[in-house]
Amino acid sequence: MSKLTHFFSLLVVTSIVASSLPTTSADTSVESIYNDGRLTAIYIESDQTYTQSWQIKEDEWYSVLMDCESCVGTISLDGTIIDTSSNDLTGQATNDGNIQLSIESSVNEEIDLSIIHNVSDDYDTLRPSPNQQINFVNSKVCDQFDPCQNYTRGNIYSIPNGDLSSSSFVNGIIDNGQSEYFAINISEGDTLEMSLFHSTSDMKVEVFFQNLSSENLLDGNLSVNNKMSANQQSQPEYWYFDEDGRALVKVHSSSPNTVWSLQSTIFKSHQIMSLSELKSSEIYGHHQKSVLIETKLAERINLFSPLEEVSINCYQLIDGNWSLYENIVLQSNTKSNVYAYPNADLIRLDITGISFFVMISSEDYSDINQGTEAPSLTPIFKATDNSSWPTIVIGESSVNGEFTLPIFDYSDVYKFEITGWEDSIHFVKFTVEGDIENCEIEVIEKNQETWENKEAKVRSVSFGKIEVALEVERGTHFLRISIVDSSVYNHTWGEDISSKNYSISTYYELVDEGEEPWFPPDEGAKMWGEIARWFMGLLFLVPAMIVYLMYRKKSHFATSLLQKKMRLKWLKSRLDSGNTTPKEGRKFLRKALDSISTLDWNDACQMWGEFDIQYRTEGVALAAWKLDERISEKRGTWPIIIGINILQGNWELAALRLDSPEGGAWKVSKVHPKFLANGEEIFLDSMVEGNMTFITAELEGNSKSVDIEINGRVDGNPYAARIPTTLFRYQEDSEE
Repeated sequence: MSKLTHFFSLLVVTSIVASSLPTTSADTSVESIYNDGRLTAIYIESDQTYTQSWQIKEDEWYSVLMDCESCVGTISLDGTIIDTSSNDLTGQATNDGNIQLSIESSVNEEIDLSIIHNVSDDYDTLRPSPNQQINFVNSKVCDQFDPCQNYTRGNIYSIPNGDLSSSSFVNGIIDNGQSEYFAINISEGDTLEMSLFHSTSDMKVEVFFQNLSSENLLDGNLSVNNKMSANQQSQPEYWYFDEDGRALVKVHSSSPNTVWSLQSTIFKSHQIMSLSELKSSEIYGHHQKSVLIETKLAERINLFSPLEEVSINCYQLIDGNWSLYENIVLQSNTKSNVYAYPNADLIRLDITGISFFVMISSEDYSDINQGTEAPSLTPIFKATDNSSWPTIVIGESSVNGEFTLPIFDYSDVYKFEITGWEDSIHFVKFTVEGDIENCEIEVIEKNQETWENKEAKVRSVSFGKIEVALEVERGTHFLRISIVDSSVYNHTWGEDISSKNYSISTYYELVDEGEEPWFPPDEGAKMWGEIARWFMGLLFLVPAMIVYLMYRKKSHFATSLLQKKMRLKWLKSRLDSGNTTPKEGRKFLRKALDSISTLDWNDACQMWGEFDIQYRTEGVALAAWKLDERISEKRGTWPIIIGINILQGNWELAALRLDSPEGGAWKVSKVHPKFLANGEEIFLDSMVEGNMTFITAELEGNSKSVDIEINGRVDGNPYAARIPTTLFRYQEDSEE
């Protein structure tokens, strides 16, 4: 039950609060024009009627000002017409009810409007003393996070949002021709802006400053002699306060029943503003503001006021002391420049005015876009740090520079670097174009040892440009561009005079390449070089060590074979007994073939056992052995071993031919070591005196025997040798 009671109580309170708020409704069929959130005009056609209604309480006032040619406005209270006019509908409600505004016109036209829906006040009619209590009004506060100004509107007046009954405005009614007073809280440094937006008769607004003990009437006032036009704003007035207190506003009219509305804005003090990375900044302010700007090399500060004239005192911080640079009167729509002194750390701009707007930007005036202003002279000593001299890269695209005359810049010196070998000669050419009247250029070749001028060439303007060329050695050299007679420029530092702009293009050609330099290595290079040589040497020895170990292994294996004669019979017996598989037998044969080349020819032959056929000449010895066919890798082939020993001469294009005396030709299907084989031939290629080679070959074919022949070129001459005895596949075939 208590929850239900609480709900109904809340509903009643909400209804009471809602009924106390003015509510409006307007005709949406007529085109309405809004500015800053309030209705300022309507466009109505001859057959249309604009209507708007709102709730009003007894004794509250309303006011509608119209500016039109053929319009008529009507005010009704709860359906009863109480006022009709073509320009001013102002009155007081005699009871609570609904006000309806109707506007018609006999022609199509735009009608300016200024409407205040509900006006009532309880302002004092007697000016209070400084320590007397008074009603305060809440004024709109504008700070740096809500600037509430926009210079693009053509002025920097405060921009109030909402209709004339909103919190941006202060409204009242002077119903008996007397003055009324209200107060606004003020802090030190505040600036109060006020302007009239609505008045049904003559009006004057004055401001007093009061603290706890004193009162002062401030200069300036707002006044109109007659009723204001619809949608009209008076010129704002500004009052600055240098201490805490209250602004006592006096509103006076000599006419009774004057309904008025004025906007009130307080601008808080922001006396100091710092700009460390200045590109472009918009400065709004009142009374006085100081702007601190960090100076940078070859950067000018541009000041511009698009609206009204502004006074600016410019100071520069030099060695910890502020020095007055210039008192600037910044004219409307005229740019002014500030140039920092070479030893200045900061620039301070003290901007003063009732209300002001200044655009501040920075502009780079460095030569060839390298962030520095080119010096006027070349470095005096070779050891001088020349990093502040802009560098021209020879042979690349043209670059731009300027004589910044406001800072007495009458000469620019650039360096250019030439790289090459010792005693090399380089041809360079410079072309300068632009605003170069009364100018000359000089190319200076420096002696890289003594830093004296080795050679210099000076040229002046010819056919609208200046060209100069010189052959120089490798190293650092300089180009100077200067004004011949600078005395014609009689001005002070920073005076606003135009600069002279020019462009530089270059051409390069290598005349003599010179000698490639040699530099002895330092101790570190020697040490690491020696380490690298030892390391690489050891790496090169690794293959030799591997070959040696393999040779030694083969030699040991061959020696072990030499102690065991008749290895072919032994292998056959192992196959017969099953202790060795054909695969193991082939592996043994290949290992033996790779190893016995380290033995003597006779020892190697004895290791295999009695040969089946053999032949020997002065230049070559041949021998052959039949193998057990079970050792063949391919079934049905005939495996044999052939030994070749070169006794004399060097062979080229050597080949073995395995000829079939009868039947079909043999085909070599397998050979080890892996020599190239084709048909019945095995190609041995080159063999030198002392070479001994044993190979296994598997012959594929249906012949019963084979003749073995070796041919090639010995010492450049054709040579051939053939074993006269035929090797038969089976013993019974040889007996036949």
